[in-house]
Amino acid sequence: MVPSRVSYPNSFGGRMTLSFHLLIVLVFPPLTAAKHNTTAGGCAIIRPPRDGGIRYRGLTQEQIRSVQVLPVDYEIEYICRGNRVIVGPNVRKCLPNGTWTDLTQRSKCLLQCLRVWTSLENGRVSEWPLGPPVEGTVLQYSCLPGFILVGRNSTHCNKLGQWDWPKPVCHYDRHYTDFHKVSDSMMGK
Repeated sequence: MVPSRVSYPNSFGGRMTLSFHLLIVLVFPPLTAAKHNTTAGGCAIIRPPRDGGIRYRGLTQEQIRSVQVLPVDYEIEYICRGNRVIVGPNVRKCLPNGTWTDLTQRSKCLLQCLRVWTSLENGRVSEWPLGPPVEGTVLQYSCLPGFILVGRNSTHCNKLGQWDWPKPVCHYDRHYTDFHKVSDSMMGK
């Protein structure tokens, strides 16, 4: 059995401890060089989005700290901190050419605004861009026929994860039916 740690005397009268793995790297560097060489196949570690992290499947924390290149077909998953959500690809895969999938599409961790603003009783809400309501999302409000919009017709999800205006409401237009009765009688209906 090979010990995992070896202790040697040093020149200061104390002892120096080397892990067996470090000893292998120092004595046999060609055996470990491929692990850190992208030409041997694999992808260099990439940074997570701001306010996010990366979930490395099957690796311990110690392995994550020491690895520089991940093998072809390995998948990483972005995760966000707090009440942020990932916008863009949340999983990337190492390709045989040494790059990660979807690198042209940026992944961001953004604060999410309340979803209750994305629906309107007796009205319609259009959202841009489509997806979860995160910072930068714009909502446009309109009411169904027979109802009047009370409040602003648009709102923006700001960088604090809050809508910049109160949610509007659609109130019944009591004049709507009178107008239609008059217009219908004028048309001979």
